[in-house]
Amino acid sequence: MAKLRKTPQKIFAAAAALAFFIAGAVFYNRRPVLIVSDRQFNLIYGKQRALITRLATQARLFRPVKEVIVGENAGADLVSLAAQSAVKAPYCALFPYRYYEGAEYYAREMPHIPVAALGDAGQKAPEGVIFIATDVETDLYRAGRCAAILAQSATDSAAADSPAEAKSRVMVMQRKTLAEDQRQIFLQGARDEGFTGVPAYLAPNGKYRPAEKTAAVVILGNGTSFLEENENAPVILFSWVDPEATSSWVKMIFDDSPWALAIPAVEMARKGENGVLPSRPRLLDGRVESRELRIRLKKAAQ
Repeated sequence: MAKLRKTPQKIFAAAAALAFFIAGAVFYNRRPVLIVSDRQFNLIYGKQRALITRLATQARLFRPVKEVIVGENAGADLVSLAAQSAVKAPYCALFPYRYYEGAEYYAREMPHIPVAALGDAGQKAPEGVIFIATDVETDLYRAGRCAAILAQSATDSAAADSPAEAKSRVMVMQRKTLAEDQRQIFLQGARDEGFTGVPAYLAPNGKYRPAEKTAAVVILGNGTSFLEENENAPVILFSWVDPEATSSWVKMIFDDSPWALAIPAVEMARKGENGVLPSRPRLLDGRVESRELRIRLKKAAQ
């Protein structure tokens, strides 16, 4: 009887092992996605983070993802050659915009492969390549909402400790000066979360030491010096940098790197569609103590 009871378990285990084997065989025989990168990016992004993101991307796409490391100063022909040598017939190829000339070269050499370059809005679209730009408007609106939520939380906390130290201002550090319509989009996001003030905008390359009444900061460019000095306000950072390497004051990161956008970018490349994609926001849960605040921020970021 014991042997009979064990038989179904053995059959189930054998069936599960067979299914796993078949799935693995199908996965590794599917054409891979090719993503071009370089060592400098991996240093900024974080080697372990890149590995985890690649594994997650493979699982979502259910196909291998091949990273191709090229020299930072490599010419278009060498970038193309490295990509061609890595995979003979990829499902599609994604290039960061800094290698758009290599993407153009590759597209000419491999006309049957969907090729996409990911860059900033306003950059010139490469020839013969799908161009996917960051959706700045969506990013600014979501950042406005999240900044308002963080500002309100900081204001409430300061007022509870000392009404005289209550904070109220939201500051935006710009990589390049935002157009008026972009400022209005950011403001609308903040207004939709109940913010009644007027955001302060710091000019590109401007120097600033946070004022006591600054309740939240959005950094759209390089804010290294600010992060080193800031001890007052929660920060929303637009960056590719590894969150583990940032100041504890960074509460959210908006990431528009090729790794962050790979899954929807593959779909757009395969369809041959130029377009925009919003950054991928990440809330650093361990740096936001309130569960209610985490829920509000995650909802606003969607």
